[in-house]
Amino acid sequence: MRKHHLALLFLTTVLGLLATSQIANAEERRGDSKSSAERPRVVRIGAVAYAPSAVTIFEDIRRYFDRRGMPVDYVLYSHYGALVEALRKRDVDIAWNTPLAHAEYHRKAGNASQTLVMRDVDCNVRSVLVARTDAPIRTPDDLAGKTLVLGSRQAAEATVLPIHFLRHQGVNFDRLEIHSLDGKADLRGNPCSSEVHVLAALQEGKGQAGILGERYWKQLSEHEPERVKGLRVVWTSPPFSHCVFTASKDFDKELAAQFTRLMLAMDPSDPLASEVMRLEGTRKWVAGSEEGFRELLKALDESPACCTSDCECCDVERK
Repeated sequence: MRKHHLALLFLTTVLGLLATSQIANAEERRGDSKSSAERPRVVRIGAVAYAPSAVTIFEDIRRYFDRRGMPVDYVLYSHYGALVEALRKRDVDIAWNTPLAHAEYHRKAGNASQTLVMRDVDCNVRSVLVARTDAPIRTPDDLAGKTLVLGSRQAAEATVLPIHFLRHQGVNFDRLEIHSLDGKADLRGNPCSSEVHVLAALQEGKGQAGILGERYWKQLSEHEPERVKGLRVVWTSPPFSHCVFTASKDFDKELAAQFTRLMLAMDPSDPLASEVMRLEGTRKWVAGSEEGFRELLKALDESPACCTSDCECCDVERK
């Protein structure tokens, strides 16, 4: 009887310990689940490291968001093709894109994306056709028989869009030559810098006309007029949108709205925002709209290869 009693007592004790352990494990799992639910998701932002300042910009953005309860991290890529692919594969949630990178992702994603945030300077952007004053070019029709200087084909404002607009205005590109600076014009993967090289090529006489950004032209005309001496504007494009934060159509809408709200709330008087805004050349961030990219998407539909490495957006012999 004594042995039976001891065995029964031992079994009861073991069962009690097991039950206690199971309860503890269940509570721990509930605690882990609750803790995980309470921890906000880290949103991954992708961008191109086109200059050392990219690290400063996105490190300050990370700190700015962290202090406002929305943890983000960032990944820098060497070129926009890699960034587009990273967004497509969901390696990043949001990408800081050029207009062409935004359009390329939009097309690859089945013509669906979220256009989140832009700088104030990204709205109503225009390209200008400038010509040497010693060349008989007064309108785009006068380009026939002349050489047109173009920058990076990865810069929509330098190639795809002005070509699209000029073609629809009646310019016959079979009747002119293209001096392309593609492959020579980018600065550390930044296609937006190609207008600097276009200006230099015009001044060196490598063409009679070229495409520049309207903002760049006005800036030089006002502050450094000697750099544009001997040139005149003969045509200005319709407006379009420039750089934009892009997200996939499936990216959490609440997180997208929170990201947008915090970007729009950036104040240059805030130490964590001031350097970001200065380096990005913006006075304020604005909500993005797909409207400003419609003509670019239309241009790419008409010339599908224009956002690829084998772009033939001019379909003309290059000098």
